[in-house]
Amino acid sequence: MNIVFISDFFNKQLNGGAENNDSVLINELKNRGYSVEEINCSSISTRKIIDSSFFIISNFVSLKHEHKLALKNKKYLIYEHDHKYLKTRDPSSYLDFVAPKEDLINIDFYRKAHAVVVLSNVCKKVIEDNLNIENVYNIGCSLWSQERLDFIEELSYNEKNNVFAIMNSSNPIKNTDLAIKVCKDKKLNFDLLNSCSEKEFLIKLSTYKGLVFLPKVLETFSRISAECKMLNCKLVTRPRLLGFASEKDLFSMNGKELINNIKQRNEKAIELFLTLLEEMKENSGG
Repeated sequence: MNIVFISDFFNKQLNGGAENNDSVLINELKNRGYSVEEINCSSISTRKIIDSSFFIISNFVSLKHEHKLALKNKKYLIYEHDHKYLKTRDPSSYLDFVAPKEDLINIDFYRKAHAVVVLSNVCKKVIEDNLNIENVYNIGCSLWSQERLDFIEELSYNEKNNVFAIMNSSNPIKNTDLAIKVCKDKKLNFDLLNSCSEKEFLIKLSTYKGLVFLPKVLETFSRISAECKMLNCKLVTRPRLLGFASEKDLFSMNGKELINNIKQRNEKAIELFLTLLEEMKENSGG
């Protein structure tokens, strides 16, 4: 089965949560014998869409309208990372996360997908409440490689100091200023952790008492929050704005127990993707 995987960026171009998720999924599919071709939204062509049969669509902010129209006649699933059915891409600004109709976009694109795969309970509810669709599947996790989870487990036994970490991010949705204010108000000792490689950041974080992370928008899962708890660090956050927190049994875990549960969920998630892809193949008469 040949799959065209379309996204705004891939992890060799941008080191983000969505791109890391996609990388794990792509590698798992390739390991199971699927042919996966990665194409940026800015590079896809109508001819390529016409000549191909099966698609996975990840982030698609830069996907042209003409290409969305062409895809509607194809078999595709959407791996949803950040609320692209809203003009604002932020449901948290609306009462009960439900936007007025004039703020909804890409409605038919989601409805015509064979499946829309989301990362958490709250994201499944929010997209269903906004779009009134029934093709949404929740995997209840972000995707990590086995190597990454093993590395986190090694770090989880590191001795902790008595200081909280704050990501020193210029991205306003990460809300670094509020995290600083909360620490000062609560008289918590804190350090700002500057941008660095993923592994270096995890190594540093593993030696801290905890992480203060107070996002401005609804995080579809929040890998950093889950990694914090996997590292046996405390997490000071806004649970209402974390997809991770909506997976209540998972959110209550720490350390090795959480890591093991994430591994199990990752395996089930990959199996779901395989099932959905085979359904697409069968429905196409392949």
